[in-house]
Amino acid sequence: MESLREANKKLIARNLELSDQLDIYYETRRRVMMYKELVLRHSAMLKSADQCDDEELLGLIEARLEQTHDYTSPQFGLKEMAAAAGVSEKRVLDLFKRTPLYKSFDDYIDYMRMLHSMFLLQTKPNFNVASCALDSGFTSVRTFYRKFQDVIGLTPTEFRQLTIKSAEKKSGL
Repeated sequence: MESLREANKKLIARNLELSDQLDIYYETRRRVMMYKELVLRHSAMLKSADQCDDEELLGLIEARLEQTHDYTSPQFGLKEMAAAAGVSEKRVLDLFKRTPLYKSFDDYIDYMRMLHSMFLLQTKPNFNVASCALDSGFTSVRTFYRKFQDVIGLTPTEFRQLTIKSAEKKSGL
């Protein structure tokens, strides 16, 4: 009788283990199906990107760049942007001609790189300014300094010092 109880306990334990594995399998399968659907939707959206309006296309481009940070590569250009958005290069150029926020495609990429460099200057105190510039996609530290000062009104070093002082004030409150 005792051996039957032990065998029954083992069977129940094995049954529970198999049930858990089955639950994991179905949950994984559900997630895979959900991801497939999202990928299909995204692919359909990219295919129709040439036909969407400027605001939608700019939103698509910004979302893509926020995910990938492709713009931090110095080689990232119009061709790569068009491929990432699933549109023609002409469509990207036309978009930036009509967008009042940016003068050109290059202006937009510099803006994205500038934001990234500001983030690095604030969050990576062990990075020197040149590293922040190069890691943000700028090919010349001198150009980075000039553009940074034109846009922000401070040198990168002054900006970093200002953010450090601001953080110290906040932590002192």
